[in-house]
Amino acid sequence: MKIAVISDIHSNIVALNAVLDSIKSNSCEEIICLGDLVGYGPHPNEVIEKISQLGISTIMGNYDEAVGFYLPYCGCHLDSKVKLLQSQNSLRWTEENTKEENKIILRQLPEQLECNFNGKVISAYHGSPSSITEYIYDNQQDRLQEVIEELNTDILLLGHTHLPFIKWIGNKLIINPGSVGKPKDGDNRASYVLLELNEKVNIEIIRVSYDIDKVIEDMSKTSLLKEFGEMLRLGKIL
Repeated sequence: MKIAVISDIHSNIVALNAVLDSIKSNSCEEIICLGDLVGYGPHPNEVIEKISQLGISTIMGNYDEAVGFYLPYCGCHLDSKVKLLQSQNSLRWTEENTKEENKIILRQLPEQLECNFNGKVISAYHGSPSSITEYIYDNQQDRLQEVIEELNTDILLLGHTHLPFIKWIGNKLIINPGSVGKPKDGDNRASYVLLELNEKVNIEIIRVSYDIDKVIEDMSKTSLLKEFGEMLRLGKIL
């Protein structure tokens, strides 16, 4: 069985469509989305509606929570005044330009997902089991060990960092698929994970090129900051 794991689309319908085409070409039978459908990009409604129309199993990200519930802060751990101003610009624009019916969809997203495929229990969270806003990185060996031992699961899916990784802790697997719509690892291509569950578990991080210029053009027609387009072009935060 082939499962595609996607996360952190961030209002980038062009990247999402490119990833969905790749997923289709890989004959995936299931798609799991780890949240953050919105924020930073110019296409919040298009992304929410596409995910909803396709019936993709999706959990809530911190940005979905902030926009859906009209929160004043996205829940990101920002370490500078510049990043705070960027976040406020993004959140304000996204709240003002997301349809109310789509905010209802965001509010109804679950905070976690558990499923069983081919005898493997899969648990999915945006940040961590403890917090929707916790960043867990692949070099945090003690924290990864702690989290996986707390759960009765075979495969743990995490998003939020926009940094893809695959990590085995004993016979347990932890996966972060990276970001579809706002990569931060220096590779500007959209990222997702292809997970194949048969007699053996096969995992692959897949990168997909898309028309970044089109997204930047769409951004230029909004009051979103120009820096967001430059981040897409570079594949990292500024």
